[in-house]
Amino acid sequence: MAARAVLHVTSVPGGGVDRHIRDIARTSPRAHLVWHAAESGDALEVLGDAHRVFPLAPQAIDDDPRAMAAWLRAQGVGVVHVHALTQAPRERARQLARLLGVPAIVTLHDVLFLSADAFAHGPAPQPDAQWLRETASLVGAAAATLAPSEWLAGVARANLPGVAIEVVPNGSGLVFSRDPAPRHPLYGTPPFRHVAAVLGAIGPHKGARMLEHVADALAGSDIGIVVIGYMDECNLPGWHRRHLFVHGTYQDAQVGSLMRAYGARVGLFTNQVPESFSYTLSDLWSAGLPVIVPAAGALGERVARHGGGWLLPGGFDAAGVANLLRRLFCAEGSAELARVESQLHANDRERIPALDAMSRSLEALYERFGVDTGPVDPQSPPAQRLLATSLDGSLFRAEMIRFADEIGQLRRGLEHERGEYARVSGEMKEWITKLEADVAALGAQLAREVAQRREADDALFEQRNENQRTREALLECERALHEAHAQLRRLPRLVQRWLRRKPHDGRG
Repeated sequence: MAARAVLHVTSVPGGGVDRHIRDIARTSPRAHLVWHAAESGDALEVLGDAHRVFPLAPQAIDDDPRAMAAWLRAQGVGVVHVHALTQAPRERARQLARLLGVPAIVTLHDVLFLSADAFAHGPAPQPDAQWLRETASLVGAAAATLAPSEWLAGVARANLPGVAIEVVPNGSGLVFSRDPAPRHPLYGTPPFRHVAAVLGAIGPHKGARMLEHVADALAGSDIGIVVIGYMDECNLPGWHRRHLFVHGTYQDAQVGSLMRAYGARVGLFTNQVPESFSYTLSDLWSAGLPVIVPAAGALGERVARHGGGWLLPGGFDAAGVANLLRRLFCAEGSAELARVESQLHANDRERIPALDAMSRSLEALYERFGVDTGPVDPQSPPAQRLLATSLDGSLFRAEMIRFADEIGQLRRGLEHERGEYARVSGEMKEWITKLEADVAALGAQLAREVAQRREADDALFEQRNENQRTREALLECERALHEAHAQLRRLPRLVQRWLRRKPHDGRG
């Protein structure tokens, strides 16, 4: 009998959950389908070589659910694996498991099973009683409940009494590309000697505001922060702060090359909500970077257990993070940085769990709980009409509206920038014209002053010549006087006395 297919139920694609599902499908011998459930609509994705995506109209499914169940049975679905416990995926998973008559396995990927806004609670997410009752009803009926870390399993056990939680760490099979990945052109010549890297899409619960404050606290240092990914308030690549650069989109396989391209020495996490596992941590460790992480959650748990980083205390602030970076990158901290880097060279498969180990654990669960729902017929006609008529793009309408709005904002921003450029360009042209006129006037004034200086120099030269001639005439008179005096002294004394008295006689 062929291995039963798995129907994964999750929310819209993206993030670590999406990577987790696709890693499972890539390493599993059985077929895998993914049901993306959202308030605005649903989509069914068939993974594998015959990859297909069906955007679905929710009302059509609800009007004829048995047709969809028949089609899923024809694909050999024998177990539902639930990856999201927000309302839409939760309700859809419960409906599909009931229609197919198959068990459900639940993986808790985060703390959103506690409340819809758990990410807004900071380091200590609190349960919402009504929300927890609804998630607990699904989890309590599941054949198995999994968590990727002991920390998240502990949170679940404390809030879901009586539910057995099995820890299956998220395995990583990421292989880095050997091709170089260049720095973004807007980065320019490296402006800092030392770089701390932040990886992924950074929103408020990932510590986006804290990261900005850390960058400001690094003012005057030779340390920069590079975000390989995006920030919620900086979707486009470029400088977000004097010490904070956003690289933009990247492929997972490029992480190692990008870290080398930017010269990163440490990975930085400023999360305000505890992580449940973190593929990002595995990727940074795989790239050879030690990390700075909050002590709370799975990040602190993994670093405390396996080394390879530093723990930030509870209630850490931007100044504390900046001071730690300054210490590690100064001459005195280089030995400590090298020591922690060396811990990553040890062959520790528990530090970065292997993908095949995770796959074996999940395969054992699928084999144990999967049920045979009938013969597999990939070309089965049931629900083909439903799938065909559901290709109306309803899932993507809200997204398209949002994208259109973002494009409109970008266009308005571009028009504003063009207007600012035209204004500044006009002002620059006026300033250049005025500067050219000022330079011309200054040149004319300088020419006049040079001519006047030359005239003054010529007059001074003539005056000096005249003075020289006067001095020479005076010297000649002095010599004549001395000669007359000498001749006078040669005359008889009687004549000398007579000549000296003669001017006073008044006679010629």
